[in-house]
Amino acid sequence: MIRYAVILLLLAATAAYGALHPPLNLAAGRGVLARVPERIGEWNGTELSFEDAVVEELRADDILIRRYERGAEVVWLCIVYHQNRRYGAHDPRLCYESQGYVIEREREGRMEGSSGGVPARWFVAERPRGNRLVAYWWSTTGLATTDSWAFRRQMAVRGALDNRSWGAFVRVETPIAGGDEAGAARRLVEFGSQVSGLLPAVFADSLVAPAGAR
Repeated sequence: MIRYAVILLLLAATAAYGALHPPLNLAAGRGVLARVPERIGEWNGTELSFEDAVVEELRADDILIRRYERGAEVVWLCIVYHQNRRYGAHDPRLCYESQGYVIEREREGRMEGSSGGVPARWFVAERPRGNRLVAYWWSTTGLATTDSWAFRRQMAVRGALDNRSWGAFVRVETPIAGGDEAGAARRLVEFGSQVSGLLPAVFADSLVAPAGAR
């Protein structure tokens, strides 16, 4: 009887500690990405989270994962930010393939934002539980690109010249409801264009420590 009482006491103490000290959401944009607004145009954002193991694998300086809604419409925004020679150019297709998606219809396109827009790589991620339309690009000083090697080279050059560098992977996605890929594309272009327009100001204000200071 005493054993059960001790177990119940420990469980209660654990629950109380968890309530008073909730786990830190490592994908909530607590550094540079805290400047990304929770409201973008008519879209209202809600923080999501990544598993700790995924966060550790990315080795990022800041991560933001948000779900944005406008009425019944849904889009997701993911930004992975690196600085000072942490190049962070992972292949986003692997994330979907590891979850059982099949990548289809890859193509090049653009997100036309207020700052002139950026190139974006598009694909459809398909699986029985629902398809998604995905677009992504990388940004660093003086470059927005869908070429991960060009992104790495630019970060290396800026790091050599300035002794500091920063770079970000940006991904937007939306569900393809009822097979309406054209409607999903219009939604994603509208949202992605707003994102690409506001991010230069977010990154321009970032404080990047000199390489070796971390």
